[in-house]
Amino acid sequence: MPHIELRDLRDEDRDAAFSASRAGDSAWPRTVFHDRRSFDDWTDQGDVVAHAIVQDGVVIGVAAAMEVDDDREIMLAVSPDADAEASTNALRLLTTREAERPLYACIAGSDQPSHDVLARIGFVEHRRDGGDVVYVLPPTLE
Repeated sequence: MPHIELRDLRDEDRDAAFSASRAGDSAWPRTVFHDRRSFDDWTDQGDVVAHAIVQDGVVIGVAAAMEVDDDREIMLAVSPDADAEASTNALRLLTTREAERPLYACIAGSDQPSHDVLARIGFVEHRRDGGDVVYVLPPTLE
């Protein structure tokens, strides 16, 4: 099994991270990247915490967390060429870094692989927003 890690997004990671955000089947409903500059502008916003997803030393995607309507929301994009479990492992790492609960994710309703990955981690459907589905990782009882 390949080793997956998250690291702060570096300048040298941005090309691969942008490519992964454009290559997947799922659009990020909360963001629109018309080009590399709009991707850079988004990742440089003060409320966005962006990480490179690294598989065995190679950047294969981007994971991010940000504020949306006073809620903490995460996003994930992984290259279609990545290992089948890369998305699940990256999402586990991201949810560990983002301790705030509830934690939200919004994906296209037609993106079945992403629905499956979120469910594996414990996210549940919260509501539908047009063609998008908003998931929530609820707080746990301690």
